[in-house]
Amino acid sequence: MQTTISNSGADTKQYGELVEKIRKKNPAALEELYGLVKNFTYFLMRQLGAEELQDNLHDVYVTVAQAITAGKLRDPERLTAFLTTVARFYTYTQIERRVQIRNRLTGLDNIDVADRSSLERRAYEKQKFTLVRQILSEMPRLDREILRRFYFEDQTKEQICREMNLTPTQFRNIKSQAKLALTQLGLRKLTRQRGGRVRGNWLPVSSPAAA
Repeated sequence: MQTTISNSGADTKQYGELVEKIRKKNPAALEELYGLVKNFTYFLMRQLGAEELQDNLHDVYVTVAQAITAGKLRDPERLTAFLTTVARFYTYTQIERRVQIRNRLTGLDNIDVADRSSLERRAYEKQKFTLVRQILSEMPRLDREILRRFYFEDQTKEQICREMNLTPTQFRNIKSQAKLALTQLGLRKLTRQRGGRVRGNWLPVSSPAAA
């Protein structure tokens, strides 16, 4: 993978200052970190496809930012290598997750009874919306508002940024973390309620009733 990052002494010093600012959650430093993560755009697109490229980029960005904030990168000179490791590990886990989901769905193909499938599907969708409303009500106001506007009211990124006074990077960062939290909590609850059987993408596409 080709990047514009070098390992000169000047860059090492620059990375030292950058990492220290990221640990303090400096907005400009976080913006710069996101720019470094974007160097992996082609790699992520080649490995995982272009459909969810922005979400994948921001998942990697959030992972790196949280790791640096937690002090897991002790040597700033290793920032480039650290980014590479996180990007590669992220793609491995995503590919493995897709394979597991595909295998699970294949195994469920013959389980549904034909004359009950429609009723089961409607009941399952209703259960999902109820869970989403419950989880959203427990989330921070900003996270809840962004998810509600984007997924349930079909508002554009530009409209949300304008009305909520957010930069595009702030919007993508918050949405990525909120979506990840919502999905993990929802899958966990659905798995418990359905005795380990969860199929398909449980996150609703739209729901006028969602608050």
